[in-house]
Amino acid sequence: MRTISVGLGARSYPIIIGTGLVDRLGDHLPGNGKIAVISTPIINDLYGYLLESIGRDIELILVPDGEEAKTWETVEEVLGKLLGCGLDRKSTIVALGGGTVGDLAGFVASIYMRGIDVVQVPTTLLGMVDSAIGGKTAVNHPKGKNLVGSFHQPSKVIIDPLFLKSLPDREVRSGMAETVKYGVISDKVIFQIIEETPIADLEPETMVEIIARCAAIKAKLVEQDERDDKGIRASLNYGHTTGHSIETLSKHGVNHGEGVAIGMNVAALIAEEMGMVGSEMRARLERLLNKIGLPFNVPDLSIEEMVEVMHRDKKAEDGRIRFVLPTGIGEEPVLRYISEETIASALRELQ
Repeated sequence: MRTISVGLGARSYPIIIGTGLVDRLGDHLPGNGKIAVISTPIINDLYGYLLESIGRDIELILVPDGEEAKTWETVEEVLGKLLGCGLDRKSTIVALGGGTVGDLAGFVASIYMRGIDVVQVPTTLLGMVDSAIGGKTAVNHPKGKNLVGSFHQPSKVIIDPLFLKSLPDREVRSGMAETVKYGVISDKVIFQIIEETPIADLEPETMVEIIARCAAIKAKLVEQDERDDKGIRASLNYGHTTGHSIETLSKHGVNHGEGVAIGMNVAALIAEEMGMVGSEMRARLERLLNKIGLPFNVPDLSIEEMVEVMHRDKKAEDGRIRFVLPTGIGEEPVLRYISEETIASALRELQ
């Protein structure tokens, strides 16, 4: 078992990583108040039996699978159920599911009675290495992804790689895109482990190492830039500017990890053309994405519409689009304003 601390003063919390943790979920929940578990029908069918081990008064609330859950209508429905079952300020919400459940449950916890505890128990690799850590919560808006939300740190994050055994291959590949991101922006060892290990051979012990390295990077960046207003935490958005636009315009036919994979390659091409990295860096990135089974070319979407969506990206300032650009594998990236012409040219080249 590995424990990583996110040091935020009174809002500090542990990230606990290990196999078999969910069998003792009740041991890791705070206080003795009522528990509301927010999950999905699929996760409940697979892991609902684990809730019996909590041994406390539990209210199970099921929401739709995928991005369809991240709507204001779902938030209102969940809030109504929480009020109906009598959750109070001493109660805890447990987010049992992937990144969308974590985003939704975290947002609900942040506004219910002006904020109650939430424990993140991610069941997807994407959630384990990224979205469950750092307190970003949100729902989507028709004009873009994650545009309505708040910062609300969890009281604990519990990560058990055994959940990954039941994931569809596409979901595992999607999560691997985020681990590649961490390898590029901060830790070349992560990149090398994935390069050298066949995807089918990524056993729980190896995944604990990869997840712990990713979680440690995110914890450090969150400590330095909790609310993402100093430009430090922005490096975590490597690949996301293009990725989110593709997700939005494809109506999530391209999932988050696939969009990020494409976005990383677009940003690497821009960095290459600006002389910040050599051609071998992008070639190495493409080889790894191809090995994982992730796309790295831009789908057949309107480039003009993609650029328009990028203008609504949270990193955009004063009407200008900003990209996180790599400077090498395992090297700190930079945040730069990029012209529409440069972006469109890179999208066309990779389309």
